[in-house]
Amino acid sequence: MKKNRFGRTEYKISQLTFGGGWVGGILIDSKIEVMHKALSLASKEGINWIDTAESYSEGKSEENIGKLLPFFDREKFYISTKGRLDPTNSESIISQLDRKIDMSLNRLKRDYVELYQLHNRILDVGDKENFSAKDILKKNGIADSLEKLKSEGRIRSIGITALGDIDGINEVVLSDCFDTAQIYYNLLNPSAAFSNLRSWNDQNFYNLINNCKSKDMGIMNIRIYAAGFLATNVRHGREVPVTFGIDSDEIDRRVKKIELLTKHIEGTKSQKALRYGLSNNNLSTIVIGLEKIEHLEEALEGYNFGSLEDEILEEIYAMQKNNFN
Repeated sequence: MKKNRFGRTEYKISQLTFGGGWVGGILIDSKIEVMHKALSLASKEGINWIDTAESYSEGKSEENIGKLLPFFDREKFYISTKGRLDPTNSESIISQLDRKIDMSLNRLKRDYVELYQLHNRILDVGDKENFSAKDILKKNGIADSLEKLKSEGRIRSIGITALGDIDGINEVVLSDCFDTAQIYYNLLNPSAAFSNLRSWNDQNFYNLINNCKSKDMGIMNIRIYAAGFLATNVRHGREVPVTFGIDSDEIDRRVKKIELLTKHIEGTKSQKALRYGLSNNNLSTIVIGLEKIEHLEEALEGYNFGSLEDEILEEIYAMQKNNFN
């Protein structure tokens, strides 16, 4: 599998990243033998990165990864994890981060991780659960605290989860304080790749990818399957949109429009969604959520089909820019 330069970090990252999240859940709900088989296949096919978070089933994803990693050579997998801070906690930001990083490292059974990411949303005005750009960028704030901990060696790179209010997100991106960003981008919401979707009637992440590229940030594409809406017609109850602006009925309408437009393209529903992401050369990697090994096999087959042809991409872009009408 092709490895891409991961922004200004020191790493080369595979075009696909093994997702350890709860939507797919393979590293949470499966038997250890199944998890091992899945990671073995991923490694064999050239996937070199696993993404997880402390909040995925209250640390269970990290714990399971920690149990599995000793079966593989150290250089086979790089690890990124995420932490969510509490704005209402009287404990200092750096103390919260220090404690959370230690807990994650203990669960992962590693003395450092290649990437540690802020998991909170970035808002124009902070609230009881999330932070504003000002909170993140102020002196001795989150960015400064992460940079200090990075200098100590337990985390090698720092990143953000680019969800929330786009003006605040772009302010943090353009601050040049972070190495990477996790960006929401898929067939249903491609707005992060555009600078002129002002009439877009879903959450608008306009110009986000361009801004990240201007600061040489590594870009991790999240929710390529839109929590399952772009992968299967079977609903498992975990299809929780991480954006706001349209309801599930409107999502289903848009999915049907996509299916009609792409019916002649090679691949399954999820493979077409993946191939769409592979068509954007600005993405460093695509995080794939998996429920079972068959989903990994399907993703690997879709990867081998390659990116979509320019002609169909232009048709898709035209439909998206017209709000799927």
